[in-house]
Amino acid sequence: MVNISTAGIQPGALSAAAGSKVSSDKAASDKAQTTQAPAGAGAVAGEVVISTLAGRLSVASTATSATIRGYDHAALGAWVNDNTTDILYPLDAEHKAAAAKQLPQPNDAAAAKSAAAATAFVDRKGPNPFAGLSREQLSTISNDDSGTFTINERRAAFTQAYQEEEAWRAQVVAQAMQEYNTTGKMTNFFKSVLGHFNTLPQLEQSQYPANYASDLEDKIKLDFNYFNHAAGDGGPTPGSLADLLKKQDKKGQDLFDLLIR
Repeated sequence: MVNISTAGIQPGALSAAAGSKVSSDKAASDKAQTTQAPAGAGAVAGEVVISTLAGRLSVASTATSATIRGYDHAALGAWVNDNTTDILYPLDAEHKAAAAKQLPQPNDAAAAKSAAAATAFVDRKGPNPFAGLSREQLSTISNDDSGTFTINERRAAFTQAYQEEEAWRAQVVAQAMQEYNTTGKMTNFFKSVLGHFNTLPQLEQSQYPANYASDLEDKIKLDFNYFNHAAGDGGPTPGSLADLLKKQDKKGQDLFDLLIR
């Protein structure tokens, strides 16, 4: 793993991952789309030849595939966590100076411009150079420990993906509250979450429980009404929110009203 030579930035500890290897065809093969760079690749696309970015993505993806080959879900998750620890180094003067000195490999003109743009972003002096890339491409960059991308490029890619995820979560939670207050259910919310999860890169999926998708599928099948405390379209069960509200004749209340009683 490539690290910056300063005391405060530690290499990722892979001991947990190294001891948990199993056969995994999925882990051995990364998505082909990581080698494709879209036309709207933010500052990188404006300053750097897109084919060069695509080439760097391909090199990084190949290196990562070789590293994680045979990792099970837990090992892969630990490896990604270690990468994240490296990426989110303290933003004090010493660490920022050390990060800015790191050079991409190879350090051609296009890669150097990308690295400089990422450093400017970390220093809050420029836009995120990777805005517009796909989540798969952002994941490839942020988890690259081959030296193809600098730590500031990796941080910029991680930040872009994080901000996109937070924006999606805020939107879907608002929709979930509307669904709950209208129907008492969250089935459509679970469907949205499952659909979103299935689009995430494998490395991002490793940050969720191994049974995350199957658990959502079970919730969707159950179609539970949390208001009536019954599956499907069954009537209110004794002690349910609907039953309590009926007895108190306060149908205008919602879940949060009851919580503050």
